[in-house]
Amino acid sequence: MPIGAARASVWRRKTTTSSVTNYTLIRYEGHTTSSGTTPGSSNSIYEIYIFTNGYIELRIGNWPGTGGIVGQYTSAGTGVAFPNAGSFSPMTQNVNYLWNSTGTSPTIYLDSQYENGAIVNAYGSLAPSLGAGAYASTWPPAGWTSLQNAHADDQFVTVPISSTTIMGTTRTNAYVGSNFYITFGSGSTNYLSLSTTNPALDKFMFNAADRSYQRVAYKTGSK
Repeated sequence: MPIGAARASVWRRKTTTSSVTNYTLIRYEGHTTSSGTTPGSSNSIYEIYIFTNGYIELRIGNWPGTGGIVGQYTSAGTGVAFPNAGSFSPMTQNVNYLWNSTGTSPTIYLDSQYENGAIVNAYGSLAPSLGAGAYASTWPPAGWTSLQNAHADDQFVTVPISSTTIMGTTRTNAYVGSNFYITFGSGSTNYLSLSTTNPALDKFMFNAADRSYQRVAYKTGSK
């Protein structure tokens, strides 16, 4: 059903295919303020699967952050906001968002996961792979490559990803910013006046505002 002129429809459905899809999985552990905290004490986490066919699965863990910019947007601001999840606005803890990022205005699926090449109903929350707590008990977790393990403000790290198309362009890197967004094409440290056009890059935004991160890691796999 439509959720506004600038937003996509929200669906809960199941389709069936039979082939697994490769992904790069990024884990972010951060804080809702720029002052932040030490590694292992973050209050906000997400994990994001970037599949080689352009599908994106976002899993939110402990997540008190509100009031920022949310959604997928091109450098020019074309895109779609993530919908509200029930009575929570605009994103909340233990909610999943799934979409096909190859276009500029995708349909967003709530409470769904991507499995064996299909959109599958999750019927409720799906925690990040390392659990729904605020931080991992050990770092880096087994099988992951750590790119950040210290408090940082207004920074980004470069994550190599399996080649995929995002908003019409082939991408082999994702740039994970400390201010709750991921950009493509180059990284950004912008924190002032964030909007659908700022930073002026293709991007995913998760309550983007003046935040900080303490840990970032990634791994590859298939499902």
